[in-house]
Amino acid sequence: MTHEYDLAIVGFGAAGAAAGLTAARRGAKVLLIEKQPADAHYSSTRMSGGLFMGADDVEEATRYLDACSGGMIPIDVSRAWAERAVSVERWAQEMGISSMHAAGGWYPKLPGFESIKVYAPLPKGADPSTIEYTLPAPGELAFKWPVPFGNGQTLHDLLVEAVEAEANITCIFECEAQRLIQDAGRVSGVLCKRNGEEFEVRASRGVVLASGGFEQNQEMILNYLKAYPIYFYGATSNTGDGIKMAQAVGADLWHMNQMIGRAVGHFKHPDGREMTFNVSLNPPGYVIVDKYGRRFANEYLQAVSKPNFYYEMLHYDADLLEHPRIPSYWIFDKRRIEARPVSGGSYGHYAWSPDNRAEIDLGWIAEADTVEEAARLAGCPDPEAAARTVAQYNQGCAEGVDAHGRPESSLVPLEEGPFYCVSVYPGGATTNGGPRRDAKARILTPHGEPIPGLFGAGELGGAIGILYPSPGANLGEAFAFGAIAAETALSQN
Repeated sequence: MTHEYDLAIVGFGAAGAAAGLTAARRGAKVLLIEKQPADAHYSSTRMSGGLFMGADDVEEATRYLDACSGGMIPIDVSRAWAERAVSVERWAQEMGISSMHAAGGWYPKLPGFESIKVYAPLPKGADPSTIEYTLPAPGELAFKWPVPFGNGQTLHDLLVEAVEAEANITCIFECEAQRLIQDAGRVSGVLCKRNGEEFEVRASRGVVLASGGFEQNQEMILNYLKAYPIYFYGATSNTGDGIKMAQAVGADLWHMNQMIGRAVGHFKHPDGREMTFNVSLNPPGYVIVDKYGRRFANEYLQAVSKPNFYYEMLHYDADLLEHPRIPSYWIFDKRRIEARPVSGGSYGHYAWSPDNRAEIDLGWIAEADTVEEAARLAGCPDPEAAARTVAQYNQGCAEGVDAHGRPESSLVPLEEGPFYCVSVYPGGATTNGGPRRDAKARILTPHGEPIPGLFGAGELGGAIGILYPSPGANLGEAFAFGAIAAETALSQN
């Protein structure tokens, strides 16, 4: 059986939706191919914070994105993103997504930083003027609890609603895209498998790969990323399928060693499932120590969701022949456990309890009368050193000075038992690497030549290099290059 469309899009997250909506509104007949079931459609977009990056000046945003790339992204690609970033708020509104200004970029020291604007999606019918909100400090993302606007679930729902309203878009779920089809060197379709049966999808304008990264592929993580183990809380279906399909038709790869990193919680459920969660240190106090009970970095960076802390966790000790900070151990006290959930919301496979009690009972959060015992129960090899470190931290709080440069506002002592400890690992939401693409979202060969009929968008080879530019950069990039991919595909003969 063969199905014929103008454009086939592999992956129904933000990038796939942007490509599909853009193409459909230009009259194209579009097929969205999604690996997950319709009733369990947990894309990385849905499991994200829902923020998306924009800008207010093309040239300044280009300078900033280029600085963040560390030379990994050609400047014309960064400029193509910046050109879309200045209109992304309006574009989202056209797609039925209202938003409000929620933050800025991550790196105030870089040129063009002031041009970056981060937007939060609003639930349908919400009035931004009625929302009380104070922008975080430059380079930070520290929301008060609860967050007064939308999240990944909100954005997902709005995108799904927009896609379902387009008569020119057909969605097929529980469908695995297995290989790309080529005719005379041009990508003209996808070989798919659904319910055990293979079939061909033919696409006269080509194929957009928007199937995410490789965060659930342990072999690729081991060989491409900077340390191991590294865990992700993004879509469980992101196993590098699109990368392999692109490689099979001659695609080059770029920045495979880059990801959106922070400290995450990784736990094993009694039913055998392994689960990863984004964890929130705030409100203070908090301390993170390595295997030997030593602090090693400014934990405030993790508390405000900045990706810097992840880089500190990757340290390899060539004398000890190990990563001494994998895992690390987050220590806190009664005040934090009672403030709010350690991890917010539902990840599709698990809903965190409002009072953290279920996770304490599962052993994911170690609880004890002393810091030493909590660290021991969490698996810290040197709990006595961890207790001494916390005592030193408490002394620093009393003096208003921190050895690792934390702001005084974050220096809240750990002194109200019970005490708690959670093992944390380097990880995050998504990987960044994948097929190399140009400013028109065309996937390239190792010789820099476009592969006819093949386009990329979103996390699959996203245009993000060594530094993650801002909160929501992944989703902003997905909107930008999803639209660019569709426009390029439809403009070609």
